[in-house]
Amino acid sequence: MIGSGFSFSDGGQILVSAQRPLGIVLVQDPDTGAIRVAEVDPSGSAGRGGVRVGDVLVAVQNASTEGVDLGDVLAYIGNGPRVMNLRLRRA
Repeated sequence: MIGSGFSFSDGGQILVSAQRPLGIVLVQDPDTGAIRVAEVDPSGSAGRGGVRVGDVLVAVQNASTEGVDLGDVLAYIGNGPRVMNLRLRRA
């Protein structure tokens, strides 16, 4: 199994495999609909994987989050596997 906090960079994006609970707070921009990281617990698996405040969530488990409501994304994460793959774009 992939350990929590694994990540790699792909140009302007970062892929993080993090174990739930992720240790991040997500918010949705009311103007653009983009889902951004508002808070990061540095000792949480996403924080150890390099997630930063301001990162934009692009996909979860290879499913795009573009145009998706934050509540649906949170439900998807909550019902997903123990280790989640998050693709983020650096702000």
